[in-house]
Amino acid sequence: MPNIVWYYGLIAIGAVIIGYTAYRKGSALDLLAYFLFTTALSWFGEAFVLFVFNAYAYQPGAYSDPFLENILGHIIANSALWAAAAVWVMRFQPSLLRMALISIGFMLVEELFLRAGVYSHHWWRTYMTGILAFGFLIAMKRWYMVLQETGSRFPRGASIWTIAWIILQTPTSVLLLFDKQFFRVNGVDNLYRDSTLFSGFLYDVAMAFVVLFFMYVPKNRYWRAAPLPILVAADAWLWKGGILVFYTL
Repeated sequence: MPNIVWYYGLIAIGAVIIGYTAYRKGSALDLLAYFLFTTALSWFGEAFVLFVFNAYAYQPGAYSDPFLENILGHIIANSALWAAAAVWVMRFQPSLLRMALISIGFMLVEELFLRAGVYSHHWWRTYMTGILAFGFLIAMKRWYMVLQETGSRFPRGASIWTIAWIILQTPTSVLLLFDKQFFRVNGVDNLYRDSTLFSGFLYDVAMAFVVLFFMYVPKNRYWRAAPLPILVAADAWLWKGGILVFYTL
């Protein structure tokens, strides 16, 4: 059986969880916002462990380059399983016991992937996944409560920044997977890792702050459209400087 089939299974599980949550709790727009928020957090968090510290490796079998393999596995695992579970926790507010059981489920999935040879550890251990999953779910449960109960602008501002980051980062990652666009700053030897570290931890982080600024600071609502031309201008500047590279063939 091809390795990628196992990752399709994660997508199916995530779709069922999201579908059930939408059916029971409704409000598709709110669920989309929560999904983008939790996806962004899981992407950003795992990026440190996977791309910076090289803790483990995804092996979906779609690319010859191991870093592209990691990007694809990272996108599927976090967007499907982690984000879906977090949205369910936010909307249903389960007990600590249920969240602990979900965390054990994450560990079982990881062990299954290890035994199937579609994922491997470097220095990572499965129990670390369980600990992080439990902490992540508790944090998401609490964050939802804070969003609903507080009048402070910080929680919503932080959520908007996070959603802006994932909206910017998603097309960057997808275009990289198709070899259509990448950033080259020569920080590391691997082209794909170089591009991901620059876009994920610097460029898209900065652009997300630009979006947040124009969402909150100017009084005139028409300023909310300002991030688009700023982003285009920034891309053009990086392209002119040879940092942003496009492939058309």
